[in-house]
Amino acid sequence: REQEKLPSRRKGYTQKAKIGGNTIFLRTGEYDDGRLGEIFIDMNKEGATLRALLNNFAIAISLGLQYGVPLEEYVHAFTFTKFEPAGMVQGDDAIKSATSILDYIFRELAISYLGRHDLAHVDQSDFSSTPLGKGIESGKSTAFSKGLTRGHQLKVVSGTHGETRGESRPAAPAGSAPARSAPTARSGASVTALKPAVVAELQEEATAFKREYEERARELAEEIALDEEREGTADMFTDEAGKQAAEAKAIEAERRQKAVMQGYTGDMCSECSNFTMVRNGTCLKCDTCGSTSGCS
Repeated sequence: REQEKLPSRRKGYTQKAKIGGNTIFLRTGEYDDGRLGEIFIDMNKEGATLRALLNNFAIAISLGLQYGVPLEEYVHAFTFTKFEPAGMVQGDDAIKSATSILDYIFRELAISYLGRHDLAHVDQSDFSSTPLGKGIESGKSTAFSKGLTRGHQLKVVSGTHGETRGESRPAAPAGSAPARSAPTARSGASVTALKPAVVAELQEEATAFKREYEERARELAEEIALDEEREGTADMFTDEAGKQAAEAKAIEAERRQKAVMQGYTGDMCSECSNFTMVRNGTCLKCDTCGSTSGCS
């Protein structure tokens, strides 16, 4: 099969994410019909070996896509691969963790271009609840890239009952035009009056979602800080205990050495803990407290 080249001016989207502390940028290029035709992968570390490998890997994937290799094959081959960097994903609204950079990249492409929402950690099937589309006509152009909208088609509500932009009402008979003019005007006024209430409700929902997200992020940050503090405290106690044990052993060895130099056996008395034990027949006797080792 011959190479299907992309147009010189093409559409696509750029996704920035952080995986295990490493920032990665994924850029896509699409054909005019919305199919994926190329990808670019970049990292924030200049001159890193992994960055160069990912750049050339993206070129190989792009050539495969342009020569007819299905995206499904790449997704099947590279999802769930495990290597560092890996871990929590920040900056992506659908994927929250990945076992490797390749696992994240092909999860993102599968969700955006194949509709594989089973690979997402956050359900994106109800696209109307995401920040990319609220369904209210605002005079702005809709998203142009299929991957950016994760395969969903945005619908714009014009404010009329059961109609969207681009739909036209059937023409009314000439004789009934004067009779329909008044109801149309009243309907338009009522819709205009309802619009602020609808917008206010949607804004309230967005504010509540943002507040809940911020609270969860703050709780997660507090838990991480508490775990780090506990680990630091445990390490401090462990180091202190080890230091005290070493000092105690050094003092005991010094006392034992002095006792031997003074003519004692160097054994410690079980009663007074002094190293003043002398021979008393087959047993030992303490010169300090007079106790014996138990055989005399």
